[in-house]
Amino acid sequence: MKSKIIFLFIAVLSILISIGFFNGVSSIDIASLLTLLFSTAYLAYIAVSYFKDEPPSFSDEISLGLLFLVTAKAAFLAVAGNLLNPYPLDILFIMIFAYLQPLLHAVIYASFISAIDIIPSVLQPDKEALRPVFSLQSVFAVSMMLITAFAVNVVSNNGRKAKKRLEGMIKSMQTSARLVNQHESAEAVVPAISRDETERVSSDSVHKVADSVANTLELLKKTLNCHNCILFEAGHAKREGKKVLTIIASAAPDKDINYEIANESAGNLLGWIAEHKVPLRIANIRDIKGVSYYGRDEAINSFIGVPVVNERDELKAILCADSKEKDAFSAEAERLLMLSAHGISKLLENISILRKMRTETAEFTAFYELSKKLSSTLKFGEILDIALNSSKEIVDYDMAAFILREGSEALKVVSAKGLKASDVMHKIFKTDESIAGLVIKNGKPLSFSDFQEGKRDIQIFPGIFLPIRSVICLPLLVKDGPIGVFIMASKKENLFSSYETKIFEVVATNTAVALSNARAYLQMEKMATIDGLTGLLNHRFFQERLSHEIERAERYKERLSLLLVDIDYFKKVNDTYGHPAGDKILKDISKILVSAIRSVDAAARYGGEEFAIVLVNTAGRGALDTAERIRKIIENNEFDIGAAFIKVTASIGVSAFPDDTGLLDDGGSQRLLISKADSALYTAKREGRNRVYLFKDVSDRVEDNKAV
Repeated sequence: MKSKIIFLFIAVLSILISIGFFNGVSSIDIASLLTLLFSTAYLAYIAVSYFKDEPPSFSDEISLGLLFLVTAKAAFLAVAGNLLNPYPLDILFIMIFAYLQPLLHAVIYASFISAIDIIPSVLQPDKEALRPVFSLQSVFAVSMMLITAFAVNVVSNNGRKAKKRLEGMIKSMQTSARLVNQHESAEAVVPAISRDETERVSSDSVHKVADSVANTLELLKKTLNCHNCILFEAGHAKREGKKVLTIIASAAPDKDINYEIANESAGNLLGWIAEHKVPLRIANIRDIKGVSYYGRDEAINSFIGVPVVNERDELKAILCADSKEKDAFSAEAERLLMLSAHGISKLLENISILRKMRTETAEFTAFYELSKKLSSTLKFGEILDIALNSSKEIVDYDMAAFILREGSEALKVVSAKGLKASDVMHKIFKTDESIAGLVIKNGKPLSFSDFQEGKRDIQIFPGIFLPIRSVICLPLLVKDGPIGVFIMASKKENLFSSYETKIFEVVATNTAVALSNARAYLQMEKMATIDGLTGLLNHRFFQERLSHEIERAERYKERLSLLLVDIDYFKKVNDTYGHPAGDKILKDISKILVSAIRSVDAAARYGGEEFAIVLVNTAGRGALDTAERIRKIIENNEFDIGAAFIKVTASIGVSAFPDDTGLLDDGGSQRLLISKADSALYTAKREGRNRVYLFKDVSDRVEDNKAV
C-alpha cells in the first residue's frame, strides 16, 4: 500500500513538472512552495521509514530513488526555471545512482529522467516545427543517460568486486588466525603477555599458515590438473545466526570466489562433508548450487572434498578440489587429498607450538623485567607505579588500583590509574562494602566477565560508579596473610581469561613481596629515627634535624627557636607509682607536645624525662608563647596512670637563633643554641619549676647561677 501511494505521488509531481508548475523563483507562489516543502518532508519520512528496521526491497529502493529524483528536479526548476539546462544535473544524478546501485536501477532512473525531460517538449502546441529538433534531442538525451548509467555501473561493479575480493582475502587471513588459536588445546594455553607481542606472533603464525597452505594448494592443483584447490575453515563462525564456512586459502585466488558461504548440508557439498566428516567425490555435478563458493558459473563438473580433523577428531577445515572435466578425480586423487589434509592438520599444530614457545619467551622476559624493577626499589610509591605500568603493558585495562588494609576493618586505595583514578585515590571504606573485602577474607582471586556494577549489591569502590564489564581482583598475599588487593577493570567483556588471571596472580604475589620488604625497611628506618616509647624523634635524629633546620634558617635569613621541656619531680613519680606509670606519663606528654606544634616543627625525646622541640621560622617571643601554652596544658591535665589520676608540671627553657647564638661555623651555633636553652631550663627549675624562661630574658640570672 505504501509503495502505491509513493508511485502515485511521483506521478502527480511528474505531471506538475511537465505542465510547468515549477518555473523559476520569479514565478514561484505559495502553492508551489508548499508542494516543494511537502515533497521534501515526505522524501525524508520515506527514507527513514525504509531504512530504520531492515534493508528495503527492490520496489522500495526504486520508489525511493524515483521520489528523490522527481523532488530534486522540482527543486531545481523552482529555482532555475528555464534559465538553466537541467541536463548536467540529470547526468550527475545518474552517475551517483549508477555507482551506488545495480544496473537495472540505473536504467530505470535514466529512463525516468529522460521521460520527464522529453514530455514538456511533447506537450508543445507546434509539434510539426518541433519534430526534427525534438527527435534528435530526445535520442541524444536518452542515449547519453543510458551510456552514462552503463559505464559508471561497470566501473562501480569492478570496484565492488575488487573490494569484495580484498575483504575476502582479509577474512581469509582472519580465519587463519582463528584456526591457529582454536587448534590449541585447553591444557596448552598460550599466555598473552602483551597485546602487541601476541598480535605480532599471531601475525607471524597467520602468514606462515597462509603461505604454507597456499603452496600446498598450488602443488595439489598442478598434480591433480584441476580448476582450483581451496581450503575452508569449518569452525563455529556464524553470520546472522547461521554457521558459515570461510576460505583460508585458494590455489586460484583471482577467481570470483565467495569467501564466506553457508554451512548447510542440504544441496551444499561442503556442508555435507562438514556434517558427516567423511570424504566426498562427485564425478558429474548436476546442480551448480553444490559448489556455491563461486560468484558466477565456472562450469564445474567434478568435485572432491575431504575433512581436516585434529587428533581429537574435531573438524577444523575442509580441503576440496574442482574441475571443469567430468569424472576428473580418481580414488588415488582422494588418497592424495587425505594425505594433504593430514599434513595441513599437523602444520597447524606445529605453528601453534611455535606461537606458544615464542609467547612463553616473551612471558619470561616480561616477568624477568618486572622482577628486576620491583627489586630495584624499597619505596612504596615506586613499587605500585611499576606494577601498574607493567600490568598495562600486559593487558590494556581501563582502570587499575591497589587497595591495602587500613587496620582490621577498613581498606584504603593507595594507588590508582585510569578511569576515575583521581576520585578513588586515598578513598577509605569498610571491608564489607567492596568486593576487595571478599577477596581479602577468602584469600582467593575473584573475576567477573560481565560485572555490570549498577546491577550488583556490592561495588568495587563504594559510592563511585564505574562503567566497566570485566573485573579481576587479586589478593596481595604474604606470610601473615593478605595485606590488600590488586584490582583491574575494563569496559570490555571477557577481557581477562583464565591464563591472564594466572599471570596477574604472579604479578600480585611479586608486588606483595616487594611491598612487604618495603614495609619492613620503613619499620627499620623508623626504629633508627623514632623513640620506641613515645613515638617522637630520638636524640640522634633530633641532632640531625636541628642541624638541617639551622642551615636552612641561615641560608634563607629566617628565625629558629629551641624548647627544652623537663617534667618536674619525675623521679618522685617513678618512685611513688612505678616505672609503668612514669612511662604512661611520658607517652601522654609526647601527645600533648605533638598536638601543640605545627607539622613543620619537630618534637623529640631528648633523654629521660626531657623533651626538645624545634620551632621553624619562629622568633623568641613567638616560641615563648608556644612554650607557655604547652606548660599550661600539662599543668591543667590529669594523667590517667591506671590506679589513679595525677597531676604533673613542666619547666621549659627557650633559646632563639640567631639572636642567642650568632652565626658560628662547624656546628658552633647548634651547640650554643642547645646550651642556651638548657641554661634557661636550669634557671626555671632553680627558681621554682613549672615556669617558662626565654634565655634573653634571664641571661643575667644565668650568669649569677653559674657564679653561685
